[in-house]
Amino acid sequence: MTTEVGGLAKVDLHRHLEGAIRLPTIIELSREAGVPLPAETPDALAPHALIREPVGSLEEALERFAIAQNSVRTYEAVRRIAREAVEDLAADDVRLAELRFSPHFLCDPGRLDWDGAMEAVADGVAEAVRAGNDVTVGLLVIFSRDYGLASARDTVRFALRHRDRLVGFDVAGSEIGFPPGAYRHVLRPPRDAGLGLTAHYGESGPPSYVREAVEALRPDRLGHGLSVARDRPVRDLVIERGVTLEMCPTSNWLTQGVPSVAGHPILRLLHEGVKVTLNTDDPGLMGIDLNHEWAVAQSEIGFTRDDLKAVTENAIDASFLPPEVKAQVRSRHFGWLDAGPSSGG
Repeated sequence: MTTEVGGLAKVDLHRHLEGAIRLPTIIELSREAGVPLPAETPDALAPHALIREPVGSLEEALERFAIAQNSVRTYEAVRRIAREAVEDLAADDVRLAELRFSPHFLCDPGRLDWDGAMEAVADGVAEAVRAGNDVTVGLLVIFSRDYGLASARDTVRFALRHRDRLVGFDVAGSEIGFPPGAYRHVLRPPRDAGLGLTAHYGESGPPSYVREAVEALRPDRLGHGLSVARDRPVRDLVIERGVTLEMCPTSNWLTQGVPSVAGHPILRLLHEGVKVTLNTDDPGLMGIDLNHEWAVAQSEIGFTRDDLKAVTENAIDASFLPPEVKAQVRSRHFGWLDAGPSSGG
């Protein structure tokens, strides 16, 4: 027996703002900015702008961001994609969410001022909430490894300037060739400022990267962390340190991190005691939402209702939003977690 996932309050901790842009919005923003596209309708643009079948690698998937990225050229465009991201979270039954963005990546095409973009993101989120989209949103800032250490330092300074608007700091971008130890000193200031720390490691890199990330960076969470499943001592280290994994089954299949959604290790890791969570990653880029991820978690991976409860509890606990805020949201929306154990799937 499967659980009807529509209507159940959910948590999404790993959703990229730049990977959550609607296709019609990409078309409209590109037209306004005079940016040429390979097609002018959502159906025709989809083969160029979406990843629906596995690509060669994570790095190839990251290249597919270009069409969405190049459409964002103004602060109004930033405000719009932030507002629509929250609207889509609400439509997805997400009641607690974290949206992350890279100021360098987001601002590059339009040569936007990073601080101005921060204002626009915050305004877009606030506008969506005022309009009745009942989602509590925390914002994370990303340092993109591909841009180098100078960008890392700029991103850290940006995060510290906007500490009151952010809940966390992330490291993302290409993984292979960017060992975690290189960022040990870069990430100390955000941690000292009280920002939650997560890092994309173990998505395409080996278990040794995860070990180094956990030991050198001391993150609260890891983005994906797939390779934890391939090394028992690394798995045990993650459990010992209480590190939560932000796992995204469809994304991991599309970037060839796993051979199939059914072969994703999230359920095994959950049952072995790892704190795992279930998330979307880039729903706009991949044509999915969190209801979809919950449905395939049941139909393809074998999740029961109790497993869905467990990953949701993990996500609430691991969220970087303040404890009192999380407690309020849980009380208002997550009563389904307090029901007794289910008798089946």
